[in-house]
Amino acid sequence: MTRLAAAIDRLTRWYVGDALPLWAKRAADASGAFYESLDFSGAPLTGQPRRVRVQCRQIHTFTDAARRGWLPDGETIAAKGFARLFETSCPEGGARGGAHLVDDSGAIIDATRDLYDQAFLLLACAARLRAAKDSLARRLAERTLAFLDRELASPHGGFLENDRRQTPRRQNPHMHLFEATMALYEATGEAAHISRARALDQLFSARFLDRTQGVLREFFTDDWRLDPAKGETLEPGHMAEWIFLLDRFETLTGEDRSAEKRLLERAVIAMAAPEDAPFLPNRRTLGAAPARGARRLWPQTEALKAALVFARDGDRAAAVRAASIIDALFETYLDQPTPGLWMDEYDAAGRPVAGDVPASILYHLHEAVSCAAECRHRLTP
Repeated sequence: MTRLAAAIDRLTRWYVGDALPLWAKRAADASGAFYESLDFSGAPLTGQPRRVRVQCRQIHTFTDAARRGWLPDGETIAAKGFARLFETSCPEGGARGGAHLVDDSGAIIDATRDLYDQAFLLLACAARLRAAKDSLARRLAERTLAFLDRELASPHGGFLENDRRQTPRRQNPHMHLFEATMALYEATGEAAHISRARALDQLFSARFLDRTQGVLREFFTDDWRLDPAKGETLEPGHMAEWIFLLDRFETLTGEDRSAEKRLLERAVIAMAAPEDAPFLPNRRTLGAAPARGARRLWPQTEALKAALVFARDGDRAAAVRAASIIDALFETYLDQPTPGLWMDEYDAAGRPVAGDVPASILYHLHEAVSCAAECRHRLTP
């Protein structure tokens, strides 16, 4: 456990001392809107479509960083970004939630209402509510939830992918909606939000978690059968992410999800190829032997969070895994000439292949460091 404590301290110092200050200076333009990515010197890149989900992730991250005392300017950055988000990306006062893409000027270039985007819009609202009791955030959350119920609710359970009714349906946006509804409950204490989270937990148990195979399923038909083309595709990072979110649900409700967490833990550990351990590949095919594959940074942050959940409760093997992940991150993804940036992806041969530094990953790093900081004081020598 001493090794893990030292690793957490190192990761926290990097995040609070290097990453947050750099992104506080470079993440947003003069209007308050956030860039989609930076180059490897830390300069913003323009001319890229800006995903509304990334705007929302940055609002959540900077708001929470300020709340934790990690970034004094975070509240100002987040508040300005939230105002700009509402102005540009939420037509008619958010009556149908948020759009999908905007350009550098803030003009909407794709008005699709995507479930994944709405989940992160709700997460941003939850952060603003928790930190600043923002009345606009409350109204926007209420309108977005009403829109989901009115236009995207599926007769087969859960919600449609988007307002174009595209398939396959995915567990991923439902996972983030689970995250967002729990965050809204933490911010408001309103029972309706934890009721929504409980319904999503039930959907996870009934449809997403394959107890026979011991894995999380990703892609489905409209009525939640496995998608014929992609049903055997697995994403290990999401299995790890569910461990963390189920643990949060346990904390909020007192309902035991230990069996589900342990089942997913076994799957996550089995997904890493021996020559890549402790890193997870982006994808696996059910039944295929572990093999090296392309691997982004975000599955590694989720694997870290999952290991920390068990390490926090005294699991020494999980503590070793968590420390190993942190050490390996500093040898690879975080080992960059400009401190506070990262290499987002390596190919199957272990070569760095990302062309820029995606802003979307700051959210994943923030959640991992927050999880680490929260369990740090519970570690015993």
